[in-house]
Amino acid sequence: MKRLLLLTGVLWLAAAAAQQENLIPALGALDRGDYRQAIDSLRPLAADGTIEVQYVLGTILETAPPPFRDLAGARAWYLRAAESGHASAQNNLGAMHFDGRGALKDFIAAAQWYRFAADLGHPVAQTNLALMHGEGLGVPQDLAEMASLLQKAAEAGEPRAQAHLGRLYLDGEGVAQNAAEALKWFRAAAAQDNEGAALFLAIMLQKGIGAPRD
Repeated sequence: MKRLLLLTGVLWLAAAAAQQENLIPALGALDRGDYRQAIDSLRPLAADGTIEVQYVLGTILETAPPPFRDLAGARAWYLRAAESGHASAQNNLGAMHFDGRGALKDFIAAAQWYRFAADLGHPVAQTNLALMHGEGLGVPQDLAEMASLLQKAAEAGEPRAQAHLGRLYLDGEGVAQNAAEALKWFRAAAAQDNEGAALFLAIMLQKGIGAPRD
């Protein structure tokens, strides 16, 4: 299941560093690829309870190259941030449980963390939870709930949700079949370089489905 990339954490550090001088060493270390210094700089700030730093530290520990990668440490910092209501940490913790990576593979726990983040309006978590409802993994299979979650995420601009929602409208699963809506969402996802959506969009336009043949 999809996670937020390390770039999110780096961008947050760049913005925060302008206001908090004690974050500048970590940002400079990341720019140089010095993971050890970045981790050592962030660890005391995270231990002091700065929630965003806990999330960023978890992200670095999860994605850093060996020998700096520490999945158990990443999970621990995600958990602290997630328990404080950090939606991205909740999503990433759900992903770890879904994948069985750094945490026990547990679809029920994954769905619970995705739900917490989805309820906070996190589009990636909404998409992840939607797909679990589609497959009945950790939650009851519910195509209507899948469609509802995908709609929220798609409207927030999440391309993976837009592509999946387009497919639902094309096939009439969880929603009334509507080729025009399918075309609309495939087009939106394709504009964000979603290859699957681009393929469906091309096929629909070639066959004149949902719009005049092009």
